[in-house]
Amino acid sequence: MTPIDVGLAAAGWLAAAVERRTGSRRGTAAVVLGLVLLSGVITYSIGSSRRPTDVSFEDVRRDRLPAMTSWVRLEGELRQLPGDSGYELHDTANDATYLYVIAASPLEVGHVVMTGRISPRQATSGNIGSFVADIPAEPKRNEPFGLILLPAALGVLIVAGRRIGYPVVRHERARIIHAPPLAAGEPLAPAWSGRIGSQLVAHGAARPCTLTVVREPEFSILTLRDGTDEHTIRARRAVPANRLRVCRLGGCQRGLEIHAQTADLVLAFTDPHDRDRLANTLR
Repeated sequence: MTPIDVGLAAAGWLAAAVERRTGSRRGTAAVVLGLVLLSGVITYSIGSSRRPTDVSFEDVRRDRLPAMTSWVRLEGELRQLPGDSGYELHDTANDATYLYVIAASPLEVGHVVMTGRISPRQATSGNIGSFVADIPAEPKRNEPFGLILLPAALGVLIVAGRRIGYPVVRHERARIIHAPPLAAGEPLAPAWSGRIGSQLVAHGAARPCTLTVVREPEFSILTLRDGTDEHTIRARRAVPANRLRVCRLGGCQRGLEIHAQTADLVLAFTDPHDRDRLANTLR
């Protein structure tokens, strides 16, 4: 079972579980909408709350501040001017560039991250503006966006799972398999799903059966016994049977997809060798 099989099976199982609990596809759609709205509301609330914009000295010097932005967060080297007359915040990458800092109470000098109101001025070096410092500085909030977006991600997973179905039926790449064909009348014990005549069986409700095959020049005659019912299916040997995997969370079974005039079958086998023998018998 590959990681892709596991992921697809998980999505299909989740969608099937939600639909069982809600009782309808409409209920599942409501759950998906609620999950997406939950993430959207939280994200909008965070995005619309006021917070300082992270900028650099280079942004200030080159006038690259976003429009209508005055409250910023800036990192630099804070120095006190002689005579307690104020502070200068210097660019650590270019000591000649600084902002004049206005503070209502004493600040701790050294390497700092400050927030406050900035008033830039046209200059390429020296004083490039003034900065009214917040005391204390506004802390940086690192919202757990992974958790915030988790409900929306679950909603997307449910939508994908509804399209995939459960169990997940995946076609395998065609390849030559060396397995002896079945002897005439030799029984196999797969589980069948799909359509026989007007009878439909979902893949998740596959029915155990006994299967025998008789080969004729143009057709293979499949006799499928499902409890007290017996079905006879004539499959043209010119129409290939497709190998596939039927995957659940607990693992994958090898399967065979057979198309005939009166049936469209998926046969799932616990023993992959049985699947391969049947595939070679139908060729």
